[in-house]
Amino acid sequence: MTESRGHSALCRFTLPNGLRVLLEPQPGVPRAAVSVHYGVGFRSEPPGREGFAHLFEHLMFRGSASLPDGRFYDHVHRLGGQANGTTHQEYTDYYQVAPASALEQALFAEADRMRAPTFTPEALAEQLDGVAEEIHQAVAGRPYGGFPWPLLPGVLFRSFANAHDGYGDVARLRQTTPADCVEFFDAYYAPANAVLTVVGSVDPVHTRALIERHFGDIAARPVTPVPSRDEPLPTADRWASCTEPGVPGTALALGYRLPDPEQDLPGYLAHTVLARLMSRHGAAALRLPAVSAGCGFFGPLDAKDPDALVVTAVLPAGTGPKDAVAAVAGQWAAWAADPGLPDAVARTASALVSEHHRAHADIQTRSRALGRLEILFGRAELLDELPVLLAGLDPRRVAEAARSLSSAPKAVLVMEPGEVRTRPRRTETETEPAARPAASAVRAPGAVEGPRPVPGPGPQPAPAHAGLRDTVVPGGLRVVAVADRRAPLVELRLRLPLGAAGWSRPGQSAALLRTLATHSRAAVRAAALGGSFELSTDGEWADVTGYVPADGTERWLELLAEVLSGAREVPSWPAAAARTPDQALDDAIRSRWLDASAPDAAFLSPAGGSLVAVGDLDPEGFAGLAARALSSWQGGFAHLSDVAWPTRSDASSQPGEPVVLRDEAQQGVHLVVGTAESAGAGEEAARFLATAVLGGWFRARLAERFARRADAGFELYAGRDTVVGIPRAYVRGKVPLGLEEEALSGIRAELGRLAEVPIGAAELDPARDFCAAQLLGAFDSPEAHADLLRRAVGAGGDPLELYGLPERLRTVSADEVAKAAVELFPVGAFRAAGDAAGAPAVVPSRS
Repeated sequence: MTESRGHSALCRFTLPNGLRVLLEPQPGVPRAAVSVHYGVGFRSEPPGREGFAHLFEHLMFRGSASLPDGRFYDHVHRLGGQANGTTHQEYTDYYQVAPASALEQALFAEADRMRAPTFTPEALAEQLDGVAEEIHQAVAGRPYGGFPWPLLPGVLFRSFANAHDGYGDVARLRQTTPADCVEFFDAYYAPANAVLTVVGSVDPVHTRALIERHFGDIAARPVTPVPSRDEPLPTADRWASCTEPGVPGTALALGYRLPDPEQDLPGYLAHTVLARLMSRHGAAALRLPAVSAGCGFFGPLDAKDPDALVVTAVLPAGTGPKDAVAAVAGQWAAWAADPGLPDAVARTASALVSEHHRAHADIQTRSRALGRLEILFGRAELLDELPVLLAGLDPRRVAEAARSLSSAPKAVLVMEPGEVRTRPRRTETETEPAARPAASAVRAPGAVEGPRPVPGPGPQPAPAHAGLRDTVVPGGLRVVAVADRRAPLVELRLRLPLGAAGWSRPGQSAALLRTLATHSRAAVRAAALGGSFELSTDGEWADVTGYVPADGTERWLELLAEVLSGAREVPSWPAAAARTPDQALDDAIRSRWLDASAPDAAFLSPAGGSLVAVGDLDPEGFAGLAARALSSWQGGFAHLSDVAWPTRSDASSQPGEPVVLRDEAQQGVHLVVGTAESAGAGEEAARFLATAVLGGWFRARLAERFARRADAGFELYAGRDTVVGIPRAYVRGKVPLGLEEEALSGIRAELGRLAEVPIGAAELDPARDFCAAQLLGAFDSPEAHADLLRRAVGAGGDPLELYGLPERLRTVSADEVAKAAVELFPVGAFRAAGDAAGAPAVVPSRS
């Protein structure tokens, strides 16, 4: 999909008004991520304005001169895109991901609210209610609310800028006026205080012209200086405690001052490695149920100095906070003196490097990270330097950091169970609230110019790849390898049909796979390679999901062969694993559709399975590599024991009646109504859209029929999958207990309407736009790319067709889609139960 990327791919320029721009093209990626970072956050707020930066982030989505009344989302929702914003200590970011055809619309929307946002009393009141609910859920509406953020900064820091609560007081926020919003906008939302980043389907010359067109005439204005963040290091431990009703145990949070990354980046990264060591090994070393540690309250390099390394734990009964704090200090000291520390640092750094590459191969994550590092440190290029710095980190720096932490003064926050909620007394130095301008004295944004015309869509490139090979290796395994070099990793996906032995015993199959993964220590051994390995099943397939640095691909595949070959050594089927409601539904249908007379096929055999590899690889050579590495995996094992299907309560059901697996302790009901796909339902694009129009997007027929019942708990949708190797179309979802007949009746009515009121162009066109655009999101990262190919290839599809499917969705005719809908979802077949033509089933929800 994309070739290897160097730093030269990042294009930089600055507009005359001071706006910094970063562009990174990724050829073949059909979507673009747009982010805007403003240099304003919690630490910019003066006394009396606590929580204002967060409130303002919400308001920036509610309207601007050309996009009033929430129309900012017009080009996002209808195209299956994303748009959101977040507020941090020193920046606020806004981001969008949309098809390349909507890139100009995304840029226009960001420019319009940078130029002329509108702040009305109605929008302000609405967002105040939303912010109040968000604050309640974060700090009071859940166990351990506000722990450790935003309570711990008030213990660790003393200055108002660093220590104050970034959420603010709701009652004080409700005094906000539109004039206050205008003042804040003028002070901090100047172009010179912002960074615009675009990653993905970007032609640098054309995109620069678009940016200059829409952002170039935004007036330059001065940027208000942020308050000083300078603060001396603590000279002694600072303790604070509070109580929280309803929590099961005492929670402990430790906050240590981090080195300034602008002055001592290796020292900062040494603390990052130590935080990972504490998260991975601290619980066992400290004899605690779980320990979590990380740099920064919102992640590494997410704030300028001062920032914190945070360690949190819930203490078991009998362990006091002072003992736990002493144990943590002892563990830092133990690592500092451990002769095995260099090996631990190498393993940890390897994992961090792989995770960094994987996360930032996604266009949204990458766009936001580039903008964040630029707005904070003026060095977006640091994003690609970090893996090299981590890999070359001197273990002596880590030992030095551990020694320092073992005796460093720190903040200690203790939250204990109590009858009432209490919170630590605020310790920051406060000044008088800033004076506010009178409403009549402030200019209203948008008042000096009217709305501008919203641009239309541009051309839409198709997804592409940098090489693909589809072949079958000895043993019958289908191997599909695709080059996608956005990260020096390979994403690997193995999918094997469970076969009759597994389909008839889904609970035992799940337990067996869990046993194989545990006994082989596959996850731990893959982590040692700098990757991951997860073995699971949904009842239909055995799935292995993982990734590995490109140079470890062969060793990962050899580990895969060892794990799967180990199945032959299991003496008997283990006890069945618990099943979720949706799994139980499909288990019931498999038991009806499965031909009991069919011979038990080998379990976990490569024959009929597929292996997908996407990443930094040679597609032509990968098949040979896979064949060699997997040569020891000759096949699974046959039927081991005759474990009967569990007794069902629907044994006396008649054809046409739902299969019901009752559990009276539950209040909700999960249901599924499905039928084998008709061979006459047309091509994939028609089937895809027919399913969407019935129940696969937010304006689908099922969604509109049950819209007024959504508050009652109706959630119904249509889809397609495979059951015992048979392609299936289905409707499934969840409804309140006792209302399943209403749901089934409504489903049947909508199936009947597919023939009575055929799908026409007016109904199809918006669905086609949404589905085609949403499908493009599967190419945002190598990880998503591999997941899409696994589903398609596992079901026997042609991977090459996936790259043309978005365009085919735009061109298939309404008549073809209408015909496919009637063939896929025939009301008569859905009414029939008990054979391979149809099988409705309902089971109570466990959610």
